[in-house]
Amino acid sequence: MVGHFSDDARVLDFLGSKKLFELAALGTSCPDHFLRTKVKPMVLDTAPDAPIEKVRARLVELHEQYRVDYANYYKKHAQKNSPKMRGADPAIVLVPGIGMFSFGANKQTARVASEFYINAINVMRGAEGISSYQPISDAGKFAIEYWDLEEAKLQRMPKPKPLATRVAFVTGGASGIGKAICERLVQEGACVVIADLNLEAARNLATELGGPDVALAVEVNVTDAKSIRAALDAAALAFGGVDLVVNNAGLSLSKPLAETTEQDWDLQHDVMAKGSFLVSRESARVLIDQGLGGDIIYISSKNSVFAGPNNIAYSATKADQAHQVRLLAAELGESDIRVNGINPDGVVRGSGIFAGGWGASRAKVYGVKEQDLGKFYAQRTILKKEVLPENVANAVIALTAGELSHTTGLHIPVDAGVAAAFLR
Repeated sequence: MVGHFSDDARVLDFLGSKKLFELAALGTSCPDHFLRTKVKPMVLDTAPDAPIEKVRARLVELHEQYRVDYANYYKKHAQKNSPKMRGADPAIVLVPGIGMFSFGANKQTARVASEFYINAINVMRGAEGISSYQPISDAGKFAIEYWDLEEAKLQRMPKPKPLATRVAFVTGGASGIGKAICERLVQEGACVVIADLNLEAARNLATELGGPDVALAVEVNVTDAKSIRAALDAAALAFGGVDLVVNNAGLSLSKPLAETTEQDWDLQHDVMAKGSFLVSRESARVLIDQGLGGDIIYISSKNSVFAGPNNIAYSATKADQAHQVRLLAAELGESDIRVNGINPDGVVRGSGIFAGGWGASRAKVYGVKEQDLGKFYAQRTILKKEVLPENVANAVIALTAGELSHTTGLHIPVDAGVAAAFLR
């Protein structure tokens, strides 16, 4: 599920009350509250200063006990015509001294569950201020949760999209290929973290995609491990974790060997070779820690296997990225983390890289007008088609939406067919 966190003052006040465990165990009193928050919350009972290892171990124990209690609650109240038991996981987890974590099938559902439990807290406070709080009975709760009309609503709900509940972290996500990837990921049900050096552009895209229930904008310098860790922390706080990572951030310098400076070489490799290594390393730590598997995608290039003129720094770093895919696929497979790559041909339209001077440089190399570069690239392909950002985004979905669940270490060409770049 997708998570939401709240440290609202009303929540913290409730978590610090003497009757926390007593009241939380009673559950809510309002049908609307109950439908959003389930039978009762799960409350962590370790000391606020307990070691994190002890806290995590206790959370696992409490979660298993919660599932047992929920199963018993279902068995006790189910009738012959009762629907099959649904998810036995808590929607609300209360952590004294920290706050409230809520969970749902998407960010909106998780956030609304949080808001409803805050309303439940207000009801408890009001009732206790007058006399004592009384919840709905367990039998009443069951009748609400498995109400025929509620079950009918669930039956009519549309089938979940293939990336529902998944959280994607996309570097260079505010423009060009990265923007197209973010747009397509959201279309397929994912939440996205738009990690970009241009925070304003990332925020604008996040708003376009639907705001905080769907997208988070974070400023990231992929050459700085601290910046990457901070962005991943922000993703965890916003959505509960990360499941899918796209190494897309990049730049390109088109120069012949003799004119390529050490600074050119270092900049190109810092952003793409080192940058994708750092993003993969930091995100892999998160994915392994979560224990849920995941995907890491590299947006490499057909230049990783194709040798063209005046392109030494860019193509060399793309080859570096391409081999990182193979190395990490071999290493991370035991953690159920799949690592794959995509090799596009030159994406001219909608590309910030090409608009920033790369297009003019490549057009000069090939002796064509800059405005005709896309057509030139298309004509040298087998399919005679220009590669667009959305074509690359389609490949990301193909690799992550479930149909290629047993594929890792693969590079998918998205180049309309460049024979010289055929993998062999």
